Amino acid sequence: MASTSRINLAGQVWYGKRLQCQLARRFRLPDEKRIGAAPGLAADADVDSDFEITCITAQSGLPEWRGAWRRLLADSLSPEKIYQTPEFFRFLVDTRTAGADQFELFLITQRGQDKVVGIVPVRIVTIALEFGVVAWQARVVRILGSVPLMPAAAALLHQLCAHLLRTFPACAAVSMPAFPSEMQAPLYGDRRHRALLLHGWRACHTIALPDDWPAYLGQLSASKRHKLERQYRLLEQASGPLQLERVDRSVAVKALVEGVRALAPHGDPARDYRVLAANRLLLSYVLRSDDEVIAVIVGSRYGDTWHVQQILSAPAWRHLAPGAVVLHAALQDVITHFALTSADLGFARPGHQFGATHTLHTRAHVLIARRGGWRTSLLGAFVRFDGARAACASRIKPFMRRLLRR
Repeated sequence: MASTSRINLAGQVWYGKRLQCQLARRFRLPDEKRIGAAPGLAADADVDSDFEITCITAQSGLPEWRGAWRRLLADSLSPEKIYQTPEFFRFLVDTRTAGADQFELFLITQRGQDKVVGIVPVRIVTIALEFGVVAWQARVVRILGSVPLMPAAAALLHQLCAHLLRTFPACAAVSMPAFPSEMQAPLYGDRRHRALLLHGWRACHTIALPDDWPAYLGQLSASKRHKLERQYRLLEQASGPLQLERVDRSVAVKALVEGVRALAPHGDPARDYRVLAANRLLLSYVLRSDDEVIAVIVGSRYGDTWHVQQILSAPAWRHLAPGAVVLHAALQDVITHFALTSADLGFARPGHQFGATHTLHTRAHVLIARRGGWRTSLLGAFVRFDGARAACASRIKPFMRRLLRR
């Protein structure tokens, strides 16, 4: 009986690998050299529109664009405004390597006039779509900041998407990874495109930051404050005295690099962190006890918002909630030393002890794809598959919890 099970399992694995190879051969994307802009598409081909779209990557550092760029940023409704800034685009330029993702900058002007109405930075990235044992590495054009830095008009949005998909013909879709639900109306209704939601609409956590730390603590109940203090005390008793180190300048980047390497050893982020710090975008924290790294927050800042990209913790201490401890300590430092009004945790699901201070915003990873074609069909199949998988999981989890209580 056991040998039969092993044979069946081996057959399933073999079939899965064979199917994956067949899909890879059939749906293989062009190589990296063909991902770039198609020749002859420097300016927008939609002559019936009131707007013209031009690639200005080579001129991105010219001062003539800075005034318009800052004006557009002041009116931006993006929850990820930091990725639309000249500083972040300069970071992409300064950290570009031979194998790095391609990025471009597009200028939108009113046709026949010199008035700049939009500046849209984009990046070519790969997203992994997993169908069980089969995975498809789809190339997409990511609009940095999710909400394009231009007037919120449906016709202009779809003109931009059409232009990007013509410019990058090997890409399956235009990606907007944190698109707000209250702005979704322009996504639909264009006959050229199909809007797809990866993983559906999800809650993003933000924390309003008051003027001082006592005001923040006043938003928490007495039991929650006691729990946070107890978590900190238990972690310190087990690990030794805790020290929180802020990393927002180039001279402190070494501590962040060492912390990330200790907890997530893959990759070498040192150069990226140094450039982010030089552009005054970095705001991260390292929690340590003596020479041991307990937890790390990788974060950035722009305007009035602190963006938390990642919270890492040492496996040996996870039973003592080091992620909650470092976030609480970092929030105290941010509120005390910075004039920021919001902390954005993105799609992360932090501990329930912070629920009283959180505001939930509904966002989704939106893909705008051409109607028709195998890539759009495969994207649609994945969205349906992922939705069915999430529905099954939502039904199974309560059942398993009831079963474990017995």
